[in-house]
Amino acid sequence: MRRIASAIAVSSLLILGACSASGGDTADSGSDTTAASDTTAATAADSGKFGDLDSPCGPGNATVDPAQNGGTTLKIATPTDKGFTVLPGLDIELEDAAKGFIGWCNEQGGIQGVPLELVETDAALLQVPAAMEKMCAEAFAMVGGGLVFDDQEFPRFHECKMIDIPGYTVTATKAESDGQVQPVPNPSNVKPTGWLLWAKENRAADLAKPLFLTGNAVTTKNVALQLAATWDVVGGLGAKPEIIEYNSAGEASYAPYAQQIKDKGITYLSFIGAPDTFISVLKALDEIGYRPGLIMNDGNFYDQQFAEKAGAAADGVIARTAYASFEDADKFPAMQQFLDIMAKHNPSGKIAGLGLQSFSAYLLFATAVNKCVETNNNVIERECVLKAAKSITSWTGGGLHTETNPGEFTPSACGALMVAEGGSFKRLFPEIGSADDNSNGWHCWEDGIANITGDFGDVTKGKDPTRGS
Repeated sequence: MRRIASAIAVSSLLILGACSASGGDTADSGSDTTAASDTTAATAADSGKFGDLDSPCGPGNATVDPAQNGGTTLKIATPTDKGFTVLPGLDIELEDAAKGFIGWCNEQGGIQGVPLELVETDAALLQVPAAMEKMCAEAFAMVGGGLVFDDQEFPRFHECKMIDIPGYTVTATKAESDGQVQPVPNPSNVKPTGWLLWAKENRAADLAKPLFLTGNAVTTKNVALQLAATWDVVGGLGAKPEIIEYNSAGEASYAPYAQQIKDKGITYLSFIGAPDTFISVLKALDEIGYRPGLIMNDGNFYDQQFAEKAGAAADGVIARTAYASFEDADKFPAMQQFLDIMAKHNPSGKIAGLGLQSFSAYLLFATAVNKCVETNNNVIERECVLKAAKSITSWTGGGLHTETNPGEFTPSACGALMVAEGGSFKRLFPEIGSADDNSNGWHCWEDGIANITGDFGDVTKGKDPTRGS
């Protein structure tokens, strides 16, 4: 199971539309990036804004439906698999960002005057049913979290009438489920195509012999099938991609895979799995002196820790993202403010791209709560909040990411590409301020979304006819 956790947890987040951007592995690295002064961090919570979004936090006279919460605080769970013993701290950045948001929000008076309280929830990868029981018993809502085996939340999720604004989803069961709204939608059969359109225009020769190297877990194999289906819909990209599986639990050596890549003359490679595993593949390729001309991966590879560990072996690896880039924080006010908030309210927390996804989810949840109380006699109630979240059809998390449509569950046709170079990442496309930058730091493609077909997993478990979609 060693590789499954990281490999699955992020790989189906988004291919641009829902993927993470990860600029550093600790709060210290985030602070170094911004060099935020104490004054800047101290005023972040007092600005009345988050990026270009009016702060959804502040005083008020709301109450929480006592049958759904209990007490005088709004109890929120941000589930992670942080206690998985093989990979301790798995996705802890989700919870760390939640703590940053809660500190920032409570400093302003909570949401409509109701303070937030975090219900710490750890599924430890293989204990999802127990974690779901805890959340049903103690939390009003799930916000900003994500579990590797999120299909195991059901049927309990519906039985206790839980709601979720997730940081990410993995399985088709969860992605297509009722009772949740995603700030950066990741439907199983609608995928962004911008990364392939860029490659088709700029690196066509490297698309001649494509390969998807994927873990053999069911979920990662489904991601590979989604990528292959997206490739087919875009068309004109060279041969049909070959899919080769490696052991998700880890291989003694990746040299045989490197040799296959060389022997087949692979010119394009996408790796579906954990960044640490891919480092082993890259080094095995270096040992035999072969490298595909183009390597493009999901956003979990936009990770400073990956670039530093891999060093020169990672040079040229491209990661696609829909989030603001850490390296350009001075050009993205929401990113700068996120870093300032973390520096003030959770300085020891991990700074990474999944944290951005969690923070956007919290902002969406708080915005939905405000909409709910306006029409519900100042009472915060689950289905009311869910309905309000579904009414939001334009969302950027205050500028943390490109525009999405949570209410209509539509991924974005916009994104950016980052490339590893010399132990770090830099922006590859679009250059900020250039003609290609047609969406305030991102590029939007006219045909940037594709409807794909195939069996990508069972969606029926996540459905509840009594709740509606």
